[in-house]
Amino acid sequence: MSATHSWSNIARAFSNRHYRTYQIGRFVSQVTTWMYRVAVGWLVWKLTHSAAWLGVFSFLDQASSFLVTPLAGAVADRTDTLKFMRATQALLLVQAIGLALLDAFDFLNLAALAAFTLAYGTINAAQQPAGQAILPNLLPKEALTVAYGLNSVFFNVARFIGPMLAGAMINAWGTAPVILCNAVGAAIFTVCLLFLQADFSIQQRPKGASRNMFSDVGDGFAYAVSHKGIGPTMVILSTLSVMPFTIELLLPSLADGVYKEGAQGLAWMTAIVGTGAMLQSMSIARRAGVTGLAFYVVQAIAWMGIAFFALAFCNSFILALACVFVIGFVSSATRVGSMTLLQYSVDLDMRARVASFYGLITHAGPALGALVVGALGDWLGIPAAMGLIGAYTLLVWAWARTRRADMMEALEVEAHLYRRDPG
Repeated sequence: MSATHSWSNIARAFSNRHYRTYQIGRFVSQVTTWMYRVAVGWLVWKLTHSAAWLGVFSFLDQASSFLVTPLAGAVADRTDTLKFMRATQALLLVQAIGLALLDAFDFLNLAALAAFTLAYGTINAAQQPAGQAILPNLLPKEALTVAYGLNSVFFNVARFIGPMLAGAMINAWGTAPVILCNAVGAAIFTVCLLFLQADFSIQQRPKGASRNMFSDVGDGFAYAVSHKGIGPTMVILSTLSVMPFTIELLLPSLADGVYKEGAQGLAWMTAIVGTGAMLQSMSIARRAGVTGLAFYVVQAIAWMGIAFFALAFCNSFILALACVFVIGFVSSATRVGSMTLLQYSVDLDMRARVASFYGLITHAGPALGALVVGALGDWLGIPAAMGLIGAYTLLVWAWARTRRADMMEALEVEAHLYRRDPG
């Protein structure tokens, strides 16, 4: 049956009390997270005026993913993910309060900012697999496409609202109050998780499952690599993460370094990227299934490359906003579509581990790419760097087309419960 689009799919998912409670807390937290990211990006830019330093801080934010995310995925497959997420939210609250106080009392320097950025990235890397793996437990299996689409919709609505609030607050009061808002968001999300914990249980792993966490990670990796659809999808995401998915890194240097629009220009650019991604996610959320989604994901890569090429030649801020809107729109198709396909087709006892590999790729890839793209921005100039990213993205698309048929066959099927022998 072909996929259909209906607003009733969204209404039906959000009528579920468990899912609604989770998304309310998550949405508030993500609004304040985007406020925090804009504030930190602006602090780095004002302290250094260097795209390379923006790349270094982006690397610090994501570097922990290399080690933490795969282990966190194994933990999430064997523990109570709600309790795990409550603990990480509490740590984020403490981190935000500490950084806000240093900033407010003018004790913040580049080294301290780097330490807090590394801590923030480590906590987020630990939380990511649990946050992705919990969604299929909140809704019936047939609503999984809607769940991941809505997950991204709220993420991208937050990516629009958060930067706009941050830009206004930075202009009025500076960065410290913006950072403090992230502590408030973490506290609200924790309260929602407490409500959810009271009457909700997570599906347990089957008896006989491995008790060795590192073996679990290895088993998950072998499963993903050998899967006819998951393997190529991971390759595509890995290559895209290195350059085109670093677009947020370059926004401060684009907004202020190229177009001289300052903090408010940065807020506009960040929000417009989020708007494009939000609209794309809404389209995916309205789908009643995944038929044709693999084809859609691959085609979006081509449009991403074209948009980066166009951005390289934009002479006005308005045209640049149009380009970053397209980049946000099609990059969301690639990310959300891929995550939906992965979670739709993966064996259920591998769900968190595959989610952790997805998180590792989409966080650690940009961390490495940030160093490269930041250096290219300083060396070649930001417009030339945009053109180079466009060419690279089109090469990825050309390879993805050769794997498209296999991906459609392997990913557009239902997940199975413990299909493999757990012993």
